[in-house]
Amino acid sequence: MQPSGDVRQMLALIADRYKRGQAARKAGESEVGVFFVYDGHVLLSGTPISVAEPHGNFKRDAYSHHTFWKNLQRNGMVPRDGKYNEVRRGRVEYNLNEKKFYVYADPCILNDREVLNEIHREFHLPSTNTEGPERNPHYRCPGCIRPKVTKEQEEGEWEM
Repeated sequence: MQPSGDVRQMLALIADRYKRGQAARKAGESEVGVFFVYDGHVLLSGTPISVAEPHGNFKRDAYSHHTFWKNLQRNGMVPRDGKYNEVRRGRVEYNLNEKKFYVYADPCILNDREVLNEIHREFHLPSTNTEGPERNPHYRCPGCIRPKVTKEQEEGEWEM
């Protein structure tokens, strides 16, 4: 059975986008996407800016954190019982109006210069028009959400 004209056209567009993305990636073009920092490793899904889809005033990767995490689980890169929103994460977007990249990240990531450098390097972000990393309340691991407890508080010796 041959696919209909509409399906052939859609497959041709997908193939073309893939080829353009591969060429842009090979050329070192800046990318947008999502990332996790799990077990000391940066795991990311990026899309070259030239093939990224507009989303309002931004260009962003088609993957959500949830979808990317499921793919990582399927490939055995993260535990099958782990939840994506319990891992340090963030996103890189491109603002079409400002012509700037924005890096949004979990507060735990903001303090790790080595991880931030890897994110900038892997997404090929230019230093001249990249903002951030910036805090975003959407990206907070359980360690950032829970209040910090002192040793005295843990032992029940704190005042109310």
